[in-house]
Amino acid sequence: MLRIILAFSIIFQSLCTKSILILRHGARDPQVWTEFDQLYLWTNPIKILTQKGVDQLIEVGTQQQRQSIFDSQGNCIYEMLEIQSSKTARCTSSTVCFIIGLCPKNYKEILHRFFSEYYSNRVLSQKKFQKILESDFSDPLSLDYDIFDTTGDFMFQGHKTKQCPNLKPINSNVQNSKQYKNKEKEFKQMDQLNGVYEIMVKAYPSKTIDKSALTLTDVDDIYDDTFCNQFEGFLFPNPSLSTYNYMGDVVKFLKYFGQNSEMFQHQASLTEPFKWIISQFYSQEQFSVYIGTESNQFAMLSVLVDEQYLTPFASELEFIIKGNMVYIYFNKVQLKTKMCESGYYCTIDQVVQFMHQYIVQDVRQLCGL
Repeated sequence: MLRIILAFSIIFQSLCTKSILILRHGARDPQVWTEFDQLYLWTNPIKILTQKGVDQLIEVGTQQQRQSIFDSQGNCIYEMLEIQSSKTARCTSSTVCFIIGLCPKNYKEILHRFFSEYYSNRVLSQKKFQKILESDFSDPLSLDYDIFDTTGDFMFQGHKTKQCPNLKPINSNVQNSKQYKNKEKEFKQMDQLNGVYEIMVKAYPSKTIDKSALTLTDVDDIYDDTFCNQFEGFLFPNPSLSTYNYMGDVVKFLKYFGQNSEMFQHQASLTEPFKWIISQFYSQEQFSVYIGTESNQFAMLSVLVDEQYLTPFASELEFIIKGNMVYIYFNKVQLKTKMCESGYYCTIDQVVQFMHQYIVQDVRQLCGL
């Protein structure tokens, strides 16, 4: 009888699957609007996400549906879900859209409970918050989500110097290092910078652009402008493949080496997220979702894998747990990680041990608060 019970337990564990999803928010307008953007492209005010960003997150939610979170009537069971979201408006609105797709039959009930339990102690405007609680979410962008306090939020904002003042000298040391300066010089000497320069001349017709004065941050801004505009269907900028890949390499350098190469940077940005992920390995929830920004995904990917990935809108970094094993996927492709010897087949204990090296006991003390 004992053998039968043990065999059943092993079979059950092998079939039992839970998921921890680290999701980037949906499509938005460029961080920096060029003159060309203002005059010809982004002529209408943008509310946090574009409509394509709304549709994108609803579709991701739909694709993430799984039987384990539904009751017999097809309603999402709130207790089977763990939802964590940055209090920034773009991430909050993305969460709303994602839940609409995930729980089509009872998303209003799920969202009302989520906002009541998760956001109530961060409210800066009770009147606007009440509108959210009374909403049917038929128009996710009609609500004002920019009403929540993000102070002291190391779950999502640990990479920012405003949250972690002690990051300032660390970031400065990285940017002034010989390795950083040499790579920066190498990028500025590449022929592909001419392509970025030509884009900037067209993007800012009223300005005189000095090619020698262009910075890697300028390249990053043009890459962001290109990515946002192309996703929206605009034809400008339209760089050559060589220029586009060059800009992507600059972005990878800035995000991975500039912001995520020192242990202090890792600990500030990963302590709270990794503690949460570890807690979800042992929780009763079948589906745990963390909705944040590209910076959150860059921070995690920088320590999990050797390869450097860019993080498109609505990118999905997913931890799949089957029994005692953890498999990690990025946009549906399994990653070879640094968490265990095989890289692909790591136990929960191995993943926990790996993550603990980036966790400090008191992140506020680390950051000088």
